[in-house]
Amino acid sequence: MNSNEFHEWSKELNLSEEAIEQIKIIRLSDPSRLVGGGARNVPGEFTSKKMGVTIQFESSKVELAAIYMMEFDDNVLEFYDQPPSIKLNKVGWKTPDFFVIEKDRAYWIEWKTEDELIKLSQKKNAKYYLDEESNWRYLPGEEYCKSLGIEFKVGSSKDINWTLQRNLIYLKDYLGSEKPNEEVISSVKNNIMASPGITLKKLIDSSGEDFTLDDINILIAQDILYVDLFTSLLVEPSSVKIYCTKEQNRSFINLWESSREKKEVSVVKITNGSKILWGEIQWKILNHDIKNLFLVSDSGDYNEVPIETFERYVSEGYITGLNSDDDIDDEKVKELITTAAEADLKIANRKYSIVKKILQGDEIGPIKETDRTIRNWIKAYRDAEDLYGNGYLGLLPNDKNKGNRNRKIPTKSIELMEEVINESYESIKIKTAKVVHGEYQTLCENNKVPPASYQTFCEAIRKRSIFELTKSREGDRAAYKYEEFYWSLEYTTPKHGDRAFEIAHIDHTLLDIELDIGNGKSKKPWCTFLTDAFSRRILAFYLTFDSPCISSNMMIIRECVRKYNRLPQTLVVDGGRDFHSIYFESLLAMYEVEKKTRPAAKARFGSVVERLFGIANKLLIHNLLGNTQVMKNVRQVTKQVNPKNHAVWNLELLTERLENWIDEVYDIREHPAHFMTPKDAFNHSIASTGKRFTRLIPYNEEFIILTLPSPKPRHRKVHPGKGIKLNYYYYSNDKFRNREIENSMVEVRYDPFNIGVAYAYVNKRWEKCYSEYYSIVNGKTEKQIKLITEELRHKRKEFEKNSSITAKMIAEFILESEEIENRLLLEKQGKSIDAVQLTLIEGTGKNDDMLNKRPDKTDVNFFDDDMDLVFLGRDN
Repeated sequence: MNSNEFHEWSKELNLSEEAIEQIKIIRLSDPSRLVGGGARNVPGEFTSKKMGVTIQFESSKVELAAIYMMEFDDNVLEFYDQPPSIKLNKVGWKTPDFFVIEKDRAYWIEWKTEDELIKLSQKKNAKYYLDEESNWRYLPGEEYCKSLGIEFKVGSSKDINWTLQRNLIYLKDYLGSEKPNEEVISSVKNNIMASPGITLKKLIDSSGEDFTLDDINILIAQDILYVDLFTSLLVEPSSVKIYCTKEQNRSFINLWESSREKKEVSVVKITNGSKILWGEIQWKILNHDIKNLFLVSDSGDYNEVPIETFERYVSEGYITGLNSDDDIDDEKVKELITTAAEADLKIANRKYSIVKKILQGDEIGPIKETDRTIRNWIKAYRDAEDLYGNGYLGLLPNDKNKGNRNRKIPTKSIELMEEVINESYESIKIKTAKVVHGEYQTLCENNKVPPASYQTFCEAIRKRSIFELTKSREGDRAAYKYEEFYWSLEYTTPKHGDRAFEIAHIDHTLLDIELDIGNGKSKKPWCTFLTDAFSRRILAFYLTFDSPCISSNMMIIRECVRKYNRLPQTLVVDGGRDFHSIYFESLLAMYEVEKKTRPAAKARFGSVVERLFGIANKLLIHNLLGNTQVMKNVRQVTKQVNPKNHAVWNLELLTERLENWIDEVYDIREHPAHFMTPKDAFNHSIASTGKRFTRLIPYNEEFIILTLPSPKPRHRKVHPGKGIKLNYYYYSNDKFRNREIENSMVEVRYDPFNIGVAYAYVNKRWEKCYSEYYSIVNGKTEKQIKLITEELRHKRKEFEKNSSITAKMIAEFILESEEIENRLLLEKQGKSIDAVQLTLIEGTGKNDDMLNKRPDKTDVNFFDDDMDLVFLGRDN
């Protein structure tokens, strides 16, 4: 709202001056704090089109869901995350999660899970409570708001419709998209009018070339077509019914309801013995499996129904449940059955066979039990029939509940034992159980009570949670591997999304291989992966010698756009500083990418990409010469097997090898997550959920500038006649000839993929600057420039720290490489390369001129072809 609109809104609501001033402060204020995730919370940032800024969320399951609802709700005009704190009686300063302005009201709101609210309501002097209408309320907040005319609300995870959430996430890409032309809209509506309530799948199948799935999704997102987003999942097109308008849908529902005869019905239970009403006939479920239901009618007719058909008839109201007068106490029966061991069931089966024969008047033959025992069995059988409706339950033995099961140790001894374990054993001193038991014996002697034995003491320790014990003795990280998985008892949203490019993970790893960097030296490279969570496809990778930094993140984003012209809707990262830089966050906000931060030291939250690291090492890196598996037992490593002495791969070779492995091995290998190859899963998802052309990002200079990192410091001096010096090179631009620009400090950015260019912010725009040897560098492909740049930057960093590197070195390197390539071409024409190949692998080529050159000046390339290593020049 602008100032006039806000004035009219506040006037219409008749708000007090105090309330208006407070809302003005909220609207003008930045978030009062930066959110941080807890042990299991995944915080992040959501790019809001409605607000035009990024909105923070502290929990991806509750607060993010609330953001989606507010973003799509037309009744919500504005919403602000982490508004200025308010001072509440008996509580002090509190920062609510959001302040929301709707058309007819304004309110603060605090979002929590239902379990958390229940725990808070059970505390002494609880501030949260459940009212008569089952709404959660917060007493201090409501007291503060009384005089303002503003509300304070509490939102619970129970209030969130997760089907709606998944649909909103699915449709987010289509918000603000250009509406299809009238011819397309008319064609879609004609197909729906011919069959109102047509499923999305049938509508797509009937489209031909008149319209696409993307056209339908845009019309749904813009309310031109109606789908009940609260109950139908758009990712399941065979069950989604589409109407031209909401009124059309309502009329069909009314027609169907008015034609139904009112009967006494109950919930349909797919259990053996349950009764249903199908039309006018009552049926009983005899048996069922995962595919079919077997029914019998009151008249004795039998029927077999596929379970999918049965569920559809239930959802459409053709089949309903019937209340049964002979329902038994399900909870008691469940307790008796679930607590019965196999031996108990065996005894009950024998009793049942004897009792059944007696009740039917048959001969039972010789048995060892007395007549009195048999009479007791019959009585127990009949009592269970009256009580539970099933006599068999009365024959289950109850021996497990006999005897005195109370502990024989005095209560005081038990209390002292628990006290000693808590204070002495569960401590960072990591005392042994024997030592702590000695302390326990001394304590018992002082209190004049008998101590428990050492065996009993150890048993008490074993009964404790291994996670809690390890956490108290060795810390959180050591205990993490014992931490239980926290399963969601209620289905919310799929953790890996509903489609490709919805969620992607990005992370770095140090590869287990030594690479040749020249002068007989070697170094391990860092690899950054960007992988799609739904299909498990590797969207991009980036190899570098530099430790994880903002440059790596920018380059992996750039690679993804270069390959696919799009970015994921949600990006999951860890808590590294490089993922939280202003440049990285600005880039994501620019392209409306939602960022989620997984909890620290919780590898399972990033299992998709963490598992990929292991696969890449196992299937590729560990099969290459120079891999570092042997270094796990470093004391046993000798010079002969040291990976540093077998480093034959360089950065360029490994980049090409890794790229080939991703395309030719990993991408076409069936993944256990969905029993499809990542490539097939990715392509199928794109085809079935829309191509989403509105998400396409052109790989142009504007995008490239946004992905460029800045050096430290960000500003550089413009030297007259030379330009700016960046990464040991001078870059010039015609704008630098202006005397006002000379000797001034300008903000600069560099391109890690192309050392021949840089950018400087001059006269309020980014100007492209060229190296003095740009003409030579410019003759190479982007891939070649990227790899040459990376190797030279690293060599300069490692070996020439005390001398200056010049752009002339770049040119010399390229020219020398071309000479090597020409010589290799001549050698290939004149003699066999078998000896050269064998010499390179075994390291015995003392008389080979080319192999006697410095390793960093020999530009070789390997690729795996039928398990043979072949030696080629760079451009081949």
